Amino acid sequence: MRLALLYDRIRWDEKALVEVAEKSGIPIELVDCKAEAFEATALKKTDRYDGAIQRCVSFMRYLYSTAVLERAGVKVVNSFQVAQTCGNKLLTTVALTKARVPTPRTKIAFTIDSALKALEEIGYPAILKPMIGSWGRLVALLKDPDSAKAVLETWDQMGNAWYKVYYLQEFVAKLPRDIRCVVVGDEAIAAIYRYAPKGEWRTNLARGGKAEKCELTDEIVDLSVRASKAVGGGVMGVDLIETEDGLVVNEINHNVEFRRTVPITGVDIPSRILGYVINLVK
Repeated sequence: MRLALLYDRIRWDEKALVEVAEKSGIPIELVDCKAEAFEATALKKTDRYDGAIQRCVSFMRYLYSTAVLERAGVKVVNSFQVAQTCGNKLLTTVALTKARVPTPRTKIAFTIDSALKALEEIGYPAILKPMIGSWGRLVALLKDPDSAKAVLETWDQMGNAWYKVYYLQEFVAKLPRDIRCVVVGDEAIAAIYRYAPKGEWRTNLARGGKAEKCELTDEIVDLSVRASKAVGGGVMGVDLIETEDGLVVNEINHNVEFRRTVPITGVDIPSRILGYVINLVK
C-alpha cells in the first residue's frame, strides 16, 4: 500500500500523521501542493500511490488537487464532494437540513436591502459569515440594524463576489462556548469544549480560545455522526452549539485540526485516521 499526505503547511497534525504511518510501517509520501504540478488530463490510473490523506490548509488547493487525484483513481480522505460541501457554509446548511440535523436558522441574501429585511425576520443579535472561510475570520456579530448596515456596506465594497452573498444566521448560543467533536468514519471518537477568550464571542482556538475535555454523550455522538453522514462522511470536526432547546450543529470542518484535542482527551486521533484510510484503500 502506498499513501500520500498532501499539504501546503506542515503543522503538528501532519507531523503526527507521518509519525504514526512510519511506526506502522506504512510508506507515506509527502506531497507539497505548493510545489507540485498535477496532471489534469491523464486518462490512466496513477500507480504513484493508492490513497491520500488531504491536509492542505488552502481550501482551493485542497479542493482541486483532490479532484485531480480522484480522477486518477486515488482514494482521498476527505473526498472532493465532502470538501466542496463542508467548505461552503450554505452547502453545509442545505445538507444538514435535508438530513433533518438541527442547525441554526439561516437566510441567504444577495443585496444589502434584502439582507436587512432578513435580519429583521431572524432578529438581533444575528451573525454574518463569509460563505467560504475558517478560523472565525470576517465572522461578525450584528447587534442592531445600524451595525448590520455598516458591516454589510463594508462587505459590498470589498470587491469579492463571495462577499456579496450574505449568509445570515440566528445567534442561539446559550453559553460562551461550543463543542468540537471529531468523527472518523461512523464513530465519534473525541470531543472538546472550546471557550471564547475574554471580550470575544467567537470560540475558535486560533483566536485564543481555551479548550477542555468534553465527555461524549449520546446526544453529541448521535448528532455528530448524523452530521458527518449528511455531508458524505470521512474524517470530520463537527461543531455543536448548546441552546435552550438542546444541541444544534453549527459547522463541519473537513480538515480538522487535532493538536489540542489529542492531549486533552487522550485519544490517539492520528492512529484512528490512518486506520480509517488504510481500511478505505484496501
